[in-house]
Amino acid sequence: MKKTILATAAAAIELSLAVLPATAMASSMVEMQVVSVITPAACTPMLSGGGVADYGVIPARALTPGAVTPLPAKSLSFTISCDAAAKVSVRAIDNRTSSVVAGIVAAGSGDSTLNDSFNFGLGTAVGKSIGGYSIVFQPSTYTGDYQPAQLLYSTDNGITWQQSAGGHVAKNRSFGWGMSGGNNVASLRNISGTVTVQPYINKPENLSLSQEVLLDGSATLELSYL
Repeated sequence: MKKTILATAAAAIELSLAVLPATAMASSMVEMQVVSVITPAACTPMLSGGGVADYGVIPARALTPGAVTPLPAKSLSFTISCDAAAKVSVRAIDNRTSSVVAGIVAAGSGDSTLNDSFNFGLGTAVGKSIGGYSIVFQPSTYTGDYQPAQLLYSTDNGITWQQSAGGHVAKNRSFGWGMSGGNNVASLRNISGTVTVQPYINKPENLSLSQEVLLDGSATLELSYL
């Protein structure tokens, strides 16, 4: 509709100019336009070490018969850098969800509250699921714009937020960061802290140990703008 109006106006001007004498044909007006494109802030999440928690070679004899074997926790640095202050959230997507061993994180950690929404798959070997692992945003390590930041989580896609005491990552949770002690996600340019992974290996009798078993956990930390 806007283009139609402008075309009609231009036609009317041309008709009025047609009746002016030749000496008045030179235009005494010039058009000036003010144009721009306003884009949202661009934020980049990064993990140290290329996002790889490498456990090297684990001998089969290190696994406990009849029991889940926990591996040492490993920590990675996690940063979000934005070219302008922005409100962002992060959620974890399990790329190996079909390999989850039900209940292994709760059993391995001894914490029954860590149900399978906190359980990320470690892949399969010879058709058998290797285990599971937990992901934790360590709350006390996070800063926002170089000041202490409050780790927050939401279970309703960012409608409401609450403080995260333990930082355990669940597949139905989004995480954000606010001012220390607050309950609202803040607009920040730089967020940094530590994320920890804790793997648990399935009982050895549930694995095929006649050949190498490769841990193949994979999760994506997806950033969203609020």
